[in-house]
Amino acid sequence: MKNKLFKIILASLPCLSLATGCINKGNGKIKLTIGFWPESTETKDVAMYKTWKENFEKDYPEYEIVASPYTYATDTVGSKYETDSLPTVFQTWFTEPSKLVQKKYIRSIDKQLKDLGWDQKMDSNMKEALTFDDKIYGIPRDGYGLGLLLNIKTLGENGLLEEDGKGSYKIYNDDGTPAYPTTFEEIYEWSKVVAENDEKKGILICSSNKEGGWQFSNIAWNYGANLQYQNEEGKWISNLNCQESVDALSWIQKMKSEDLLVKNPNVTYNEWFNSIESKVAMAIVGSDVLQLAKINGNVNMDDLAFVPMPTGDNIHHYSLYGGTPYVFKASATDEQVEGVLKFFEYIGRTPDVSEISKAAMEQGNIVAQEKGQPILPTIKPWINEEYVSYAKTLEDKYVSVKMENYEEFFNEISKNKHSEVTYGAQEMYGFLDSAIQEVFLHPDTANPLALLTTANANMQKYLDKNINK
Repeated sequence: MKNKLFKIILASLPCLSLATGCINKGNGKIKLTIGFWPESTETKDVAMYKTWKENFEKDYPEYEIVASPYTYATDTVGSKYETDSLPTVFQTWFTEPSKLVQKKYIRSIDKQLKDLGWDQKMDSNMKEALTFDDKIYGIPRDGYGLGLLLNIKTLGENGLLEEDGKGSYKIYNDDGTPAYPTTFEEIYEWSKVVAENDEKKGILICSSNKEGGWQFSNIAWNYGANLQYQNEEGKWISNLNCQESVDALSWIQKMKSEDLLVKNPNVTYNEWFNSIESKVAMAIVGSDVLQLAKINGNVNMDDLAFVPMPTGDNIHHYSLYGGTPYVFKASATDEQVEGVLKFFEYIGRTPDVSEISKAAMEQGNIVAQEKGQPILPTIKPWINEEYVSYAKTLEDKYVSVKMENYEEFFNEISKNKHSEVTYGAQEMYGFLDSAIQEVFLHPDTANPLALLTTANANMQKYLDKNINK
């Protein structure tokens, strides 16, 4: 360390030691490692990022952008922290910052955001998910909401939707009311019709990889469940075995016992894009991955519609609301944080709409177009009028799907969104997976209340050990 420090001083670099975060490569620049850099196989995206890097480094020669692709995983983030090999900035899920802050894996960027005024322009739900002890620990990239994906061609061919006279099928009645199923009971009835007339099943329900519990939480909310709450003493209470949750799992049991779901007991989320055309008529999907139906599943997007989540209690149509934030490793310096925030302008990720950021936002759409990807609306991370207005201009120009089949979801998401549980979401999803798998394996004998009581006991142990200290 002494030799390295001596060399740095002699070279008259803008920082005095590695402890300041100025990582020396012999060129005197502040290195910014970018964890969300695209993988090398994404050649068009890599080329776009290289252009952004060149433009940024030309305007800010004191910085060096270094590609360091990292896909966040709960089983790797700890070891990368211990070896200080986390990128300066990386992406995660909105369920994770609470744990990352607790373990001191990431740092606050509260001062930098407030100096820029970005804290006032951030979506309030996203900001809340990134705020701990009144300090903000990240920047939202975008959001998603869960919704009901319909293969309207399959449903129409089974007599469940009327033809529209244009070679497709209508998802709205003449009076404007939904022609698609809006309740879980209607999902059940429609699934019976599909199964009777077709080789396909009604709907894809996940059961493993924590994705079954993830979807189930949304189903349970729409039966009226409150899965986690804080009591008067400030203790966090798990409530997975409430009657509303039991009703939700009983619905899944009914679907499975009548052979309306796929036979595989271990269903993962990534199966939806290969199943929505050939295996099922419906699926619960996030709004941020709809393009994968075409990219990975080779499905005609005109054969699909994406609508708000069904209700179980005839009241709630909640949409689980999550997304992707950018977070900064704990050892990142103020200089590095400030550099990354400057770089965000060059990739179109800031609320401040400059000519540079506008060009980057448009370039992202152009590259998606060149790759043949469907372009859909997104759930915005920023709420300031200037940003929202320009993002809407780009959507009007580039969105490539039939918006009449998607717009109700995006119009309603602001009032339907429901954040994930405050603590231990991923752990909760795993416990719920176990309950769903038992229902899948033993649909005629499984006891939903008993299964959820076991899941609830495990979740309460987690809360007591990690949160209620």
